[in-house]
Amino acid sequence: MNLIPTRWSRASQPEYTGYEAGPTCILVVEDDLMIGAAAAGALEDAGFMVLTAASAEEAEVILGQEMVDVLFTDIDLGGRDGCDLAHRALKAQPGLPVILASGRSRRCHGDRIPAGARFLPKPYRLSQMVGEVHRAAQGKAAP
Repeated sequence: MNLIPTRWSRASQPEYTGYEAGPTCILVVEDDLMIGAAAAGALEDAGFMVLTAASAEEAEVILGQEMVDVLFTDIDLGGRDGCDLAHRALKAQPGLPVILASGRSRRCHGDRIPAGARFLPKPYRLSQMVGEVHRAAQGKAAP
């Protein structure tokens, strides 16, 4: 994957080592293609299998066809938002770990964020995002 260097570029981030992700599948939903590509690339570098979508609607199609281990989605997607997507995904796959990201504070989204969902404020470091996804994936595997 070739990315145009940005402040989210992997070049400025530490190498991701120590994660034994195996076949863990992450669905990244981000309408900003550069941010989505950077996030997906960082997760792939960490050993995760990554599926990407640019909208809640596209993500729902993927969720209807694939089992994912973690849903990582931006909240402000332009059309339907990530909170709505998360609620629908959790209805279809209860217990699915969800991480929501937004440039606005968690309080701005109020009770729209599903119970138990993690929140990652933007801008985030790619290493921070990978760690959050790793913790969410491990939490799912825990008894």
